Amino acid sequence: MSTESHRAPTTTLLSSERLRIEPLRIEHTEQVMSDLQDPAIYRYLPGDPPSPQALHRRHAAWVVGHSPDGGELWLNWVAFLGDTMLPIGTAQATLPRQGPGMFAYTIFPPYWRQGYAKEMTRSVLDHLFKTHKLFKTHKSTELRAEIDTRNIGSIRVVESLGLARVALTRDADFFKGTSSDEFTYAISRDDWLAQN
Repeated sequence: MSTESHRAPTTTLLSSERLRIEPLRIEHTEQVMSDLQDPAIYRYLPGDPPSPQALHRRHAAWVVGHSPDGGELWLNWVAFLGDTMLPIGTAQATLPRQGPGMFAYTIFPPYWRQGYAKEMTRSVLDHLFKTHKLFKTHKSTELRAEIDTRNIGSIRVVESLGLARVALTRDADFFKGTSSDEFTYAISRDDWLAQN
């Protein structure tokens, strides 16, 4: 596959029963900045709340849609409640030329435990497995998520979506004064399509 064909990333507008899941744009930076300042989001993550400048730089890199060398697609979304401009979270997928893709999501704390994480993630995974050209070309490709073993909420979300735990990495990271172990969860395109 040429670099040019791998780069093509116009991220698709998605929707679910309660959410409008927009492709990331630079204008979203201001809309999500205050939500991303909540320290509860970073309890099981090595980072801290970003500064406005850092978030703008991050989003500017992501909206390009691919890594600098063109070897990975970077797909990012911001989820809004219904037809409002109220953001409730973000989702992202990193899709390499070969091998498993990775996905991650963030739900802002006021919207925890209301089913939004599962709803948003289901829409993203369904789009990737059913319509994204990379998965139509490489049908055996799978998607993975790496989750801190203490993050029970996220573990429940991915398990409810049918992902299987395939690995445990001890001491995957060290942050906030303690070591972090990580589970890797995965699901193949065939398994996803069989259950959705």
